[in-house]
Amino acid sequence: MMDEKQIVKHALDDYQRITGLRSYIVEDNTVIQSASEKNYFCKCLKISSKALEKCEECTKETYENARQIDKECIYSCHAGLIKWAVPVNYKEYHCVIVSEGILAQKQKEEADRWANYLSSEYKLDEGMLLHNFKVIKTMDESEMNASIQLLKDLLNYHFTFAKEM
Repeated sequence: MMDEKQIVKHALDDYQRITGLRSYIVEDNTVIQSASEKNYFCKCLKISSKALEKCEECTKETYENARQIDKECIYSCHAGLIKWAVPVNYKEYHCVIVSEGILAQKQKEEADRWANYLSSEYKLDEGMLLHNFKVIKTMDESEMNASIQLLKDLLNYHFTFAKEM
């Protein structure tokens, strides 16, 4: 039988195939590995140690909040991406899934301004940031809510069928 973390990983693989969004697992607040995030924009941003530190702080705060209220948390990260964190509690396994960030259409329209701000704030190449900012997935609120619900449903599905194996 698969362990709980493997079950979560299978659900995340399905989630990515359906939505195009990647996510990562945070198991506790002492090992925040937001640098392992697979979103290329975030990887480029985290070249800056200052940006990486901000990402780590943001992830840790969100992890703690999601665990404390035991409910998904939607937030805007320091780089302007809209993200969500979904707590997972199955048997003795507890973690929080952090989504790849998305943008609202208004943010996409202001890509030049965001790239300029992030470039000056973190001393990174503005062209690189702008190029990668423009390819971030855009969703409206109802699409985002459906995506969060899908993630929770996939987790439930995978945990349910793992019991039968």
